[in-house]
Formats: sequence, C-alpha cells, structure tokens
Amino acid sequence: MIEGKAVARFGTGDILITPLVREDLSSGCVSLQNKGTHTIGEYTQDFKPEETDTVLHFDNVESLGVLIERLQHLEKMMKGELGDCLPPIPYEY
Repeated sequence: MIEGKAVARFGTGDILITPLVREDLSSGCVSLQNKGTHTIGEYTQDFKPEETDTVLHFDNVESLGVLIERLQHLEKMMKGELGDCLPPIPYEY
C-alpha cells in the first residue's frame, strides 16, 4: 500500500460500486464498499451507506465526464491500444 494513501483495488469483485443522485439531480456520487467477493459488475438492491464507504462526489456533470474520459483512457492504456504513451506507475501499491 502507498504510505498515507488509501487504495481501492479493483479486479476481484469485492468492491461494490453504487451510483447515487440527489432527488433534485443537483449532484451525485459513487459509493465504493468493501463487501467481500461478488461477481464483478454486480448490482445490489439493498444499498445501505456505511461509515467506511469511499465516496466520489460530483457537483456537476462536467467533472463526472472528466473522470469517465480518464477511465476510458486508462482502459485503452491497459489494453495496449495507445502505442508508446504508457507512463510507468509512479508508486508501488
């Protein structure tokens, strides 16, 4: 783990990712919960917020769009689709 940093490690299905939005649609968030092994991408119908949740909060759609774009870029990097623009990971985790 990175000293002084929290790490959410994806790839085994143990992190449930739940999107939430305010009733007035003014903001939204994605909650990450460590819930043990599930199927990757599984939705649950019984979401209950917990103190240990990691929350990505968005006050506007533009900032959400930037995160989506960066995740799509990372996906292409991990698939080797971007040629030589594969920077090294700057830390061990």
